[in-house]
Amino acid sequence: MTDSTDDMAAKYGDQDSTEDEPGDEAMADPVLVDESLGHVALKDSQLFVGRSEMQIVAYIDQRERDGLRVGNYVCIPYPDATTAPNEDEVLLAAIDRLEYRPITEINDWVDGGGYSDFGEQNLAYVSHLDPIAIVEHDRLEDALTRQTVDRPPKPGEDVHLIEDEEVLRIGLNIPSDGIYIGDMAVSGDLIPNDDEPLTYLLSNPNVTDGTEDEGEPAIFRHLLVAGSTGKGKTHFSKNILRQCAVSKQYPIEIPPEEQEKFGIEDDVRSRYLNLFVIDPENEYVEMRDDNPELSQEKIEELENKDIAVGGLGDDLQVFAPVTSNSQPTLDNIRTFSIPFSIVEDRPQLLLSSRAEDPTFNALRDILNAYFDKFDEDGDDEPTYEDFKSWFYQHGDQFVQNDNILSAVERRVTGPIYDRVFDHGTTSLEDYTNDIFNRGQVTVVPTGHLRGETEQLVLLALMTHIVENKIDTGVDHPQIKGTPLLLCVDEAHEYLSSTNRPREQYLVQNFRQAAKRGRKDKFGLYMVTQNPQDIDDEILKQTNTRIYLGLQPEVVERIRIPADYEDQIVTFDKGQAVVDAPDVRPVEVQGLDVCVTDHSN
Repeated sequence: MTDSTDDMAAKYGDQDSTEDEPGDEAMADPVLVDESLGHVALKDSQLFVGRSEMQIVAYIDQRERDGLRVGNYVCIPYPDATTAPNEDEVLLAAIDRLEYRPITEINDWVDGGGYSDFGEQNLAYVSHLDPIAIVEHDRLEDALTRQTVDRPPKPGEDVHLIEDEEVLRIGLNIPSDGIYIGDMAVSGDLIPNDDEPLTYLLSNPNVTDGTEDEGEPAIFRHLLVAGSTGKGKTHFSKNILRQCAVSKQYPIEIPPEEQEKFGIEDDVRSRYLNLFVIDPENEYVEMRDDNPELSQEKIEELENKDIAVGGLGDDLQVFAPVTSNSQPTLDNIRTFSIPFSIVEDRPQLLLSSRAEDPTFNALRDILNAYFDKFDEDGDDEPTYEDFKSWFYQHGDQFVQNDNILSAVERRVTGPIYDRVFDHGTTSLEDYTNDIFNRGQVTVVPTGHLRGETEQLVLLALMTHIVENKIDTGVDHPQIKGTPLLLCVDEAHEYLSSTNRPREQYLVQNFRQAAKRGRKDKFGLYMVTQNPQDIDDEILKQTNTRIYLGLQPEVVERIRIPADYEDQIVTFDKGQAVVDAPDVRPVEVQGLDVCVTDHSN
């Protein structure tokens, strides 16, 4: 790095001067003769890339200072002599830090010199760059590829703001097709520009030939959307879920039960997604309808960006659970009851408090004895009322210890079970094929439920889903054999680490489901304002995380991408950070409109 002042003068042209008092020799930044921001630093800063550490510093031209922000993406060309014939290469980097330095400490373009006015014109503006990737352009194939940063740029090379959308997409490894999340942004400003921002997409390949697919859908590696109240979680999620509800097919194994029943020889088939939404505030039901505030001009603008717009109509079906003291008031819905038969293989659902092994074993024996009395071909159905009567008549035949029998009784009797089980004309199990119909969005509103009743209903429902999705020898192969994305709003209320046996049982099931999501085509979409409360084992399996604005106390307790820890507490509504597999964490701006109806 021994470029002389004369060399730099030839490269950058004459320098601006400033008016100073006599005797002062003030020096301004070099004026660049092209459209670059500045140039890679020379003598005063080390320039290197390594396996664990890199340092690239650039000096910014004075006329370019005001528009730059930490996080802006820049590129630096490599000289033609360093590349193969017919190939061009640029280094993609992000601005990691911006600082002023006294010019007397910098001898890039002048030796010595003094000044008396400590104004901005007498300071150098220095940008520390964070290298991301080398983007290579094959001119013969007209194709861009992404390479590891394995060498530094040349000293003195020009630094440019990224204007080419594809260079940015390839360098950041953002898919060119998939589920729309938002538009790329830096400090809330869209990039590369407001008119044509880069769309941020999640990988969601379609089946292209029989059961062959083009890659792994990100939805089956699970998603988290976290944000404080008022930051637009539901709005943001509705827009994402609407993009999931399109005609995409996914390869999935055919359950052995179906292979045997229907004589199917194939092991794999392709099926459309069932999107299942648990809706505690009756908000996602609105996705059935168009947004009346969307103009035709806006609709066309979004559709030109391949963003799905409009209500789902009959493709969205609403099924609501009923209890003895709660009925949904929504229109155009079907209701179902939670059948007592759901506890036959799940005695944990009756454990509101921890049970010692003798008590749990006795409970399991009693349930087995009760359900054994029902013939599969018989007309009688197990109900909670029938079980309670049977227990008082026959319980002591299976448990001789009075203390243990009393402990079982405390767990299997109580008003909560009278409220939850066996109300309504159609049970969950009878509706299972309709609820989990492929190519359908199923919304289950629970706003009419309260307290422990809501907890037990949803624990039973989600247990029914996850066990029929991941177990072998399932009762409902429709669930197992259909690609499924389960959206749980207020997820921290159901999937948090706990010592309560019912909730713990559910969490353990979801831990297994999260690990098996890619194999079983089961995706978990969690929406929460308290991500720190969600079980750690489930979060570890959640590869795509979208963080909207969060309170400082929340940020302190979760893993936010380091570059955004300080910024995220100041995010406006719809502003988010996306941390996704194989992609550098980036800022996006969600749509300022909802593509379906959204009243809040």
